[in-house]
Amino acid sequence: MNIRIAAFALAAGLATTGPLHAAEVPAFAAKGKAVFCMDATFPPMEFFETSGDKEPTGFDVDLVKAIAGNWGVTPEIVSMDFAGLLPSLEAGRCDAVVSGMFVTPARTEKFDAVPYLATSSVLIAKDGTAALASMDELAGKTVAVQTGTEFVKWFEKINADLKAKGLAAVDVQLYPKASDGIQQVMLGRAFATTTQDTEVAYRTLQAPGTLTTVHVFEDTQTFGIYLRREGEDAKMVTATVAALKESGALGEIVAKWRLSATQLDVSK
Repeated sequence: MNIRIAAFALAAGLATTGPLHAAEVPAFAAKGKAVFCMDATFPPMEFFETSGDKEPTGFDVDLVKAIAGNWGVTPEIVSMDFAGLLPSLEAGRCDAVVSGMFVTPARTEKFDAVPYLATSSVLIAKDGTAALASMDELAGKTVAVQTGTEFVKWFEKINADLKAKGLAAVDVQLYPKASDGIQQVMLGRAFATTTQDTEVAYRTLQAPGTLTTVHVFEDTQTFGIYLRREGEDAKMVTATVAALKESGALGEIVAKWRLSATQLDVSK
């Protein structure tokens, strides 16, 4: 597992509500530092802007800086592969996971999750590819999927449905990073890859006319901050996210990364 650790100064230019009362700061941040795990391969949520960068950037990076600023503590970010995030949280190598991770029943059986951004899951292909009329059109095609994500389970179901219809299964190729899937599509080694509407917005901004959305999955997902189930920590983090939303700080981060303000509605 490749781990890079970087301590960050408090975010400049992002509005905060000021430090919360000491009683509202989670126990894990009581010593003046909070450690956040993320997989920095998922723009615009978290990524290394250029090869060789030691510090990631992105929506989630700005979010953890704003959260830490609200608590009056120093944030530290640990970057690792997506599949290692929750095991690292459980082992105490970080205090929270903030990494474009869906809130799911399976994950919340063991961990607390605080939702902060709504998102839609999509399939993307090279620009000019026609939108899919149904999942049947994926029969026999290659789709790149990131290891450890919910997409893996989704395609198990899709392949079961295709088999029941007598159609060829999707050739699901697993990769450790979301960016690997994009690369496979661009190289012509995969017909499509799975990602989120957040990443599509970013890729379209950076390289117009390169990729296109060919399918939007029906279920709206929410990204969540994952925590160990300890004391009142989840309650404190929930209050902090609400305070940042009310102050406009979270809205500023959304605008900075060209996302939609409607994505802050995680009540659905």
